Amino acid sequence: MWIREKKPVVGVFGFSGCAGDQLAILHMEDDLVDFFTSADIKFFHMAQSHQEVPEVDIALVEGSINTSKQENELKEIREKAKIVVSLGTCACYGGIQYLGENETEFKERMEYVYGKDGKNPEFLDLVGQPQAAEPISKYIKVDIMIPGCPIAPENFVPIYTKLISGLFPQKYPYPVCVECKYKDNDCFLLKGKYCLGPVTAAGCDAICPSLEVSCVGCFGPYEGSNYPSMIEKLKEIGLTEEEIKRKLRMFGGDVLEKNLDGDN
Repeated sequence: MWIREKKPVVGVFGFSGCAGDQLAILHMEDDLVDFFTSADIKFFHMAQSHQEVPEVDIALVEGSINTSKQENELKEIREKAKIVVSLGTCACYGGIQYLGENETEFKERMEYVYGKDGKNPEFLDLVGQPQAAEPISKYIKVDIMIPGCPIAPENFVPIYTKLISGLFPQKYPYPVCVECKYKDNDCFLLKGKYCLGPVTAAGCDAICPSLEVSCVGCFGPYEGSNYPSMIEKLKEIGLTEEEIKRKLRMFGGDVLEKNLDGDN
């Protein structure tokens, strides 16, 4: 808990991604006035003009990091923020653009797309040296994660409300499967259909399974996941090991690398 003496100063920062998390905040019509009046919003690129990164109590950071300039900007934000929140699955886990490949493979992809002599010095001065996309926790200490692709207002608002009140929210201690049970949904896996609910963090209110759509893992990995069991179950329903790993990596990022490249 941090002591609140006045309105907390909040900054909303965006790096590589679709900017869907910032848009999700701006589309919270019922809560938008409260968002801007309950805190002193000093930096929000998509909503207001600004000059430089100010000192903030809470930094909401969206997007993965894939250039040296972004890395430096992120570290500056960390230095000026009391609390850093990774906002959305890209910031939390690297997102879809995270490929989990080594530096050599990244350079090979760069040369394939741009050619060995395809670098533009003026462009590099502007954006910095390209590098493989990583979650922000790769470079700085993150205090709280709010996953989602994009974040769900129903998940974001309670967490944000606690933060501006000086409280630290608790993580969901269960996967999407528990939310499915609350909704009385039938289990896709028991029907022999693909679903990542058992290894995906809760917080979405099981919206996809409730609409008869399998969970694809967009809220990121559930910390208590049993990956060997998940992989074996997906093999039983007909997926190859490569297909399984590709699906798990889609939103799982670096967290899954430690689990997928071991004994399985």
